[in-house]
Amino acid sequence: EKWWWFATIFTSTTLRTILPEMLGINQASMNLVCFGMVSVGLVVAVYGMATHSSAGDSVFRKYLGEVAAFNFALVFLVGQSSFWIKTVQSFGLGWIIFPALLVIVNDTMAYVFGVLMGKHKLLPRLSPKKTVEGFIGAGISTIAIAIPLLNFFVKKCGDKFASVMGMNNGNVTKHAIAFALYTSLIAPFGGFLASAVKRAHGAKDFGTLIPGHGGVVDRMDCQIVTAPFVYLYLKSCLGSSGELLASAAAPLMEEVVEAAVEIVTSGIPTI
Repeated sequence: EKWWWFATIFTSTTLRTILPEMLGINQASMNLVCFGMVSVGLVVAVYGMATHSSAGDSVFRKYLGEVAAFNFALVFLVGQSSFWIKTVQSFGLGWIIFPALLVIVNDTMAYVFGVLMGKHKLLPRLSPKKTVEGFIGAGISTIAIAIPLLNFFVKKCGDKFASVMGMNNGNVTKHAIAFALYTSLIAPFGGFLASAVKRAHGAKDFGTLIPGHGGVVDRMDCQIVTAPFVYLYLKSCLGSSGELLASAAAPLMEEVVEAAVEIVTSGIPTI
């Protein structure tokens, strides 16, 4: 049953974005398929509770709690991450790399400021190592990096990309600060939520893939929270210019990747 709900959420988010373009499936048909899968899941869930050998109040509460937690996890992870696909399709790969780098900068600087200056705990019951000083220092650092970093991306992508965005110097600053504020003030709460889940289950990390850092989910909690904002922000700013932007950005995707590699290997550019 859990796998059915996984397939339902995955179809309603990721596949609903990919399949219409790949296979030419009508969007209305995809919506009907998704609704049908939800309906089947509902019938199976109710029938399962009704026919359980020890059906009763405690069994129902336990079952509904597990279903709610499972579906919340799916929506949080699969649902939000599906916005990466929509962003790449509509606006290009650069708008995945740029906010991802901001999240990395924010996470790193929160640790640095916390170690060097941290005295006041931010949310000690959820994340004992996070401090107010680290949170503020990371926010200031992220804003300071965002403007030259976005200028660097625009420069590497070329005038065509910049002109589609309407990115003169004032617009670059405005967009950079908007992304920096979100990754500094909101995205970290994805990490706090992940910490709450881990503490609830008595686990230090979600996995052991990266020694000292946990698993993939441990590194992606803040990134996932950022994904919907990036798409919705760009959609709001660009409106009908999205398709034009995608066509302008597609030939430049390789250059954006090279730009990201250059940033990692040679350091963040300065103003």
